Amino acid sequence: MRRKVGLVIVGLVVAGGLGACAKDYGIKDGGSHFASWTHLRFSTRGGDKPALTKEERELAKQEGWWGTPVVYSIDELE
Repeated sequence: MRRKVGLVIVGLVVAGGLGACAKDYGIKDGGSHFASWTHLRFSTRGGDKPALTKEERELAKQEGWWGTPVVYSIDELE
């Protein structure tokens, strides 16, 4: 019983901490974190600069992807 209560408390503290830093990263209030499944795939690829296709770049503009910007040169696009 104590273990379950402890896990709930830890979960609430983590969730509260994440919510508190949202403004520092420019995260919008409400809504889903990812604009689309393509946005989710791009964001979870890993690395500082995941590979970016021209189609993904266009979708990012259309769907208004937000978060910490990743800047690419023309040569880095696939």
